Amino acid sequence: MHTLTTTRTIPAPIDDVFEAYVDHEKFSQVPLVRSCELTRRGDTEKNGLGAVRELDCGPFQFREEITGFDRPHRMEYRIRESRPSLEHTFGRVDLAEVPGGTLVIWTTVFGVRVPVVGKLVDPVLGIALGISFGLILRNVEKRAIASANRR
Repeated sequence: MHTLTTTRTIPAPIDDVFEAYVDHEKFSQVPLVRSCELTRRGDTEKNGLGAVRELDCGPFQFREEITGFDRPHRMEYRIRESRPSLEHTFGRVDLAEVPGGTLVIWTTVFGVRVPVVGKLVDPVLGIALGISFGLILRNVEKRAIASANRR
């Protein structure tokens, strides 16, 4: 199992950053993400606790469930199904107000389920996920700043 953590300070208010991150409909604006469909609404809000999202990222597909939701400070998720097959035990995005904006800390714990090949693929997948997280957060930053500027 590998732990990947990505951090970024986004120069926008925490509410705008959180909303930009949880809005599944905008994920398709991120390079490499073909679509993100909400297949189950959350218990109290659309993208909240209990929501299930399916992401199509070309060679990678993910079905994830939102397992923790504390607006605007935290969202946790777990990948329930994926292609290729991953073992995903934990995903969490923490947000905190800091001078000049919002600190985002994104952590995920994963591994490839194929015994021998997994040890070879894990590091490559970690690099790919790191790049993907960076692209997603860049898109979140762009939308959060635009939202803050509309007010």
